[in-house]
Amino acid sequence: MLDPSGPVRTRIRGAGRATTLAVVTAALVSGAGLPVLATASAESVAPKRIGSAPVAPRDAVKAAAPDADTQLDLGITLEPRDQAALTTFVTGVSTPGSPLYKHYLGTGEFGKRFGADPATVASVRAALTAAGLHPGEVGANGLTIPVKATVAEAEKAFDTDFAGYTLADGTPALANTKAPAIRGDLAGRIASVSGLNTTVKAVSRAVPKEKAKPKSDAASTGTPMSARNIGANRQMCSVWSNKLANDYTYAFLEGRDYYSPASLATAYDMNDMPDGGSGATVAILSLENYDSAAVSRWQGCTGTKANVSNVRAYGTDAAPKLYDAQGYPNEGWETALDIEMVAGMAPGSNILVYQGNTTEAGVLATYQRIVNENRASVVSISWGRCEASTSDSAINLVLQQAAAQGQSVVAASGDSGASGCYNSNGSLATVTDNPASLPYATGVGGTSHTGISQFPYQSVWNRYGGASGGGVSKWWRLDDTVNPAGSLHAPGYNGQVCNAGAGQSCRQVPDVAALADPNTGYFVIGGRDDEDWNIWGGTSAAAPLWAAIVATANVSTQCAANGPVGFLNPALYKLAGNSAVFGDVTAGNNALTGYDNNGNVVGYGSGYNATSGYDLATGLGSPKGRGLIAALCHQLPSQPAGTYTSLQPKRLLDTRTPGIASRTATTLKIAGDGVSGVPANASTVVLNVTAANSNGPGFLTAWPTGTPMPVSSNLNWMQGSVAVPNLVTVPVGTDGKVSLFNGSWTGSIRMVVDVFGYYTPDTAGAKFKPLTPTRVFDTRYAGDANVAQGQIGGKKQIDVKIAGGVSAKGAPLGVPATGVTAVVLNTTVTRGKGNGWMTVFPTGVSPVPTASNLNWTDAQTVPNLVIVPIGADGKVSFYNAMDGTVDVLADVFGYFTADGSGATFHSAGPARLVDTRWGKGVPAAGQINDGTVLRVNLNDDGVLAGATSVVLNVTVTGTHWSGVLNAWADGTARPSSSNLNWTAGSQTIANSVIVPIQNGWVDIESNSPTDVIVDVMGYYSAS
Repeated sequence: MLDPSGPVRTRIRGAGRATTLAVVTAALVSGAGLPVLATASAESVAPKRIGSAPVAPRDAVKAAAPDADTQLDLGITLEPRDQAALTTFVTGVSTPGSPLYKHYLGTGEFGKRFGADPATVASVRAALTAAGLHPGEVGANGLTIPVKATVAEAEKAFDTDFAGYTLADGTPALANTKAPAIRGDLAGRIASVSGLNTTVKAVSRAVPKEKAKPKSDAASTGTPMSARNIGANRQMCSVWSNKLANDYTYAFLEGRDYYSPASLATAYDMNDMPDGGSGATVAILSLENYDSAAVSRWQGCTGTKANVSNVRAYGTDAAPKLYDAQGYPNEGWETALDIEMVAGMAPGSNILVYQGNTTEAGVLATYQRIVNENRASVVSISWGRCEASTSDSAINLVLQQAAAQGQSVVAASGDSGASGCYNSNGSLATVTDNPASLPYATGVGGTSHTGISQFPYQSVWNRYGGASGGGVSKWWRLDDTVNPAGSLHAPGYNGQVCNAGAGQSCRQVPDVAALADPNTGYFVIGGRDDEDWNIWGGTSAAAPLWAAIVATANVSTQCAANGPVGFLNPALYKLAGNSAVFGDVTAGNNALTGYDNNGNVVGYGSGYNATSGYDLATGLGSPKGRGLIAALCHQLPSQPAGTYTSLQPKRLLDTRTPGIASRTATTLKIAGDGVSGVPANASTVVLNVTAANSNGPGFLTAWPTGTPMPVSSNLNWMQGSVAVPNLVTVPVGTDGKVSLFNGSWTGSIRMVVDVFGYYTPDTAGAKFKPLTPTRVFDTRYAGDANVAQGQIGGKKQIDVKIAGGVSAKGAPLGVPATGVTAVVLNTTVTRGKGNGWMTVFPTGVSPVPTASNLNWTDAQTVPNLVIVPIGADGKVSFYNAMDGTVDVLADVFGYFTADGSGATFHSAGPARLVDTRWGKGVPAAGQINDGTVLRVNLNDDGVLAGATSVVLNVTVTGTHWSGVLNAWADGTARPSSSNLNWTAGSQTIANSVIVPIQNGWVDIESNSPTDVIVDVMGYYSAS
């Protein structure tokens, strides 16, 4: 089935591991009788080791080797079937200006597009089974095979031993002593083997202020529980603000010791946001238990009403318990901080807490659950580990999948400055933190604030034993040409760290930053009574802050129509140095400091200085909320009101051979070209665009040059389509040009473009007056007041009176006899004999124009909107240019008049409003059926408040039976006219629609099951 948004995708190589596979002399998976891929040579079966043996943490104590029957949960992550194509695709959908920009994969598509090929999956599963392991079925992403094994089975299968350890918290652990060995013909198809090492656990990146409990025993029971208006300043309730201000042990002063949600929103220009994140969904990765009642109490105090729900992704750690013997929480602070941070900045959002545990298997399973379900547009991660302890190539593939699906992933960059491994193994080397260092995450560093005003003074967070994580990755390198995060080198950058080659750069972190200093941190309630609170900081507080801002962007006026911002880094690095977007941090460094046993400040390794522009302490800088949202969403410049001028149809483009190549855009100069008749001051043009000679299904998108390609389509075609037309209303770029993109994956198309009129920002043209859609004529039926029954013959025309005319039933049409310059008709051809084309033009024009309005194949039903001038006699001609006969029907939707009345045109897109396939703009995904009215809300953001009618492009897809679709003003009777018509079979058909607006809604109904896609192109209003 053709996807009108063009989601046929391919993939890039971008990030590559810096490690190599070592050939070994013996390994399990080379046993006799195991299946070998058809391309494998005898030599390729020789075993290879994947990765390197793990290094236990410095505080792990060697213990007895694990018992042979100890159960292991392993995961085999396969390489995608085409890593280079995946990388290319992710770059395209994430990079503003790319033809693929925001054409994301839907839920469940990744495995079909980029999962390992079935032969690889079968060979690997068979080899694992033959080796004595117990593999499950490949996961939804097409890349992960779960495996059950005992220690004895794993030792034999992967040619390794296991050592035992006791971790610092007293829990037992184990680790393989050698990298796992895999049969050579399969090793190159396997990205990683996880679960062999349980000594390295993800840890929270939250940092508490010195424990600060008020000594008063008085319980506070007066917390108001009624939520305030979403988008208003999130003020703390007086119970807690007074408690903090009056505590006699610590002097808590807002802006010096902590930030309330209101002050934090002010600092980042997010206060009084009109939507407050309503409708946005943020996923929080949580590797612990937490007390949801504590979060409810916090929301009751701050007046937020984020909807928080839990998803059990993988069993949480059994120990430690949620509360200690005294009843105080000793777990759950990180999750409480993350939730409360998002709720404070996006108070109307939905928050999904995905709970796993800190083991390698638990972490990976939690990532996969978040991304495979694809329920959240933003993912916040505040757990990490030293990069040197794990390469996490499996998690990087999960993050690539997230990017392909349009999910933004923000991750805390760590709290050990440039010495990211200090807390893990005591190393003072400048090593980054994982997962922030992964190429498809956005790493978030930390700052300190001074004051509570908008954009307060900021410096690098670095005091009292914690500092903003940052530096150069040892494990990951980027291709400069496909990942802009690699092309910008910060002061102190050294490409030798990851052995970057020509055209490559080592991954650098952080990408951005936000408040992380616990001494001016975040007020968090984490337990079940009023004593269980604290002030927290760390980069794990900065990451959910960014997540909340990005989530708010996704549901803002600017982004909502065109889709979520997705993988952030390509867009962020294009905005480097933009003072309206980033607060540049130029003071401080992230050379970790702390105290010795005598209370003296000491340094722990080297670090990086904050500088003007990009640096390895705070990245591009901190967010300026509204400026960041506008920049990420690439809001199109508002178009001035315009009046319409009709033109005699004129052909502007006919590509014929070789046509427009697959996945290629061409630009067409229209305004001021001296040929078309469109003046240089035209803001929007009306074109009839026809795609022909296609080798397979595809779509076409038209948009103004100089702006990002929108997530919308103007016409769609199926395999075997001869010619598919549609009326296109599109703004022109500042250079007078329009871009036209061939969204077919199967070859070039012939593209034909005819111009029919234009809008200019003055009063010289005509204004639009909508009418209740009415049938003008239908050649299929006897008794029509305007035409005789019977098809229009080949090379014949009929002339129909429109101005001052009557309907097919003899009632007045409502089009005045005088003062009308053009009329809007929806014209449909059906039951044609052979292939054909038709032109619609004002009577009296000679010769007949060569421009076409409709094109059809034998017996096909095709609709198209037509804006055509009226002849001097008030009539319009319909000419069948081919030899075969055809039935024609036409409905009037309105007219243009020069008498001063009517509405002016405003461009408002192109932008997607509804896509029932993915649940966009509707309560749930799914086709609409006969009798189901789809109500399209056009007034969520108030832009269309004064509109009298709207210009839409409506597409039906996934059809099986013939059908008719109507669009009409909400609250009025469904008209007898039609907007789209189609014949039986799996078809995708688009048509331009001009429909009146009432109550800010438009109603759509189909008489047979179909998916519906609605893109807004513009609207008419009285001013």
